[in-house]
Amino acid sequence: MVAFAACSAVATVSKIQSSAERARTTKIVFDAIAALCAESAKTFHPGDVASYLRAGSEPLGAWQIRGELAVLERLGLIALDESTALWRLIAGASFPPEQRGDKEIP
Repeated sequence: MVAFAACSAVATVSKIQSSAERARTTKIVFDAIAALCAESAKTFHPGDVASYLRAGSEPLGAWQIRGELAVLERLGLIALDESTALWRLIAGASFPPEQRGDKEIP
C-alpha cells in the first residue's frame, strides 16, 4: 500500500513538472515569434523560429517547434496562412494564456 502511494505521488509530481516544462517551452517559442515580429517580420516560417532560438542558445528541434506552433495556434496567438505556408502573430497576442483569461495550454 505504501509503495502504491509513493508511486502515485511520483506520478503526480511528474505530471506537474511535465506541464510546467511544456508551458516553459511554449513561452520560449512564443517569445521568439514576438521578437521576430518586433524586428519587422510580418510573417515567419518555423525555420525562422529555429534560427532565432539557435542564435539565442535555446535550440529546439524542428518537430518540437512545429508542435509548439500548433499549441500557439490552438490558443489563438498565431495563425497559419495555408496558401503561403507562412505564420503570423495575432495582433494583441500575449503569453501566458492566463493573461487572456480564457485559454489554457493544451
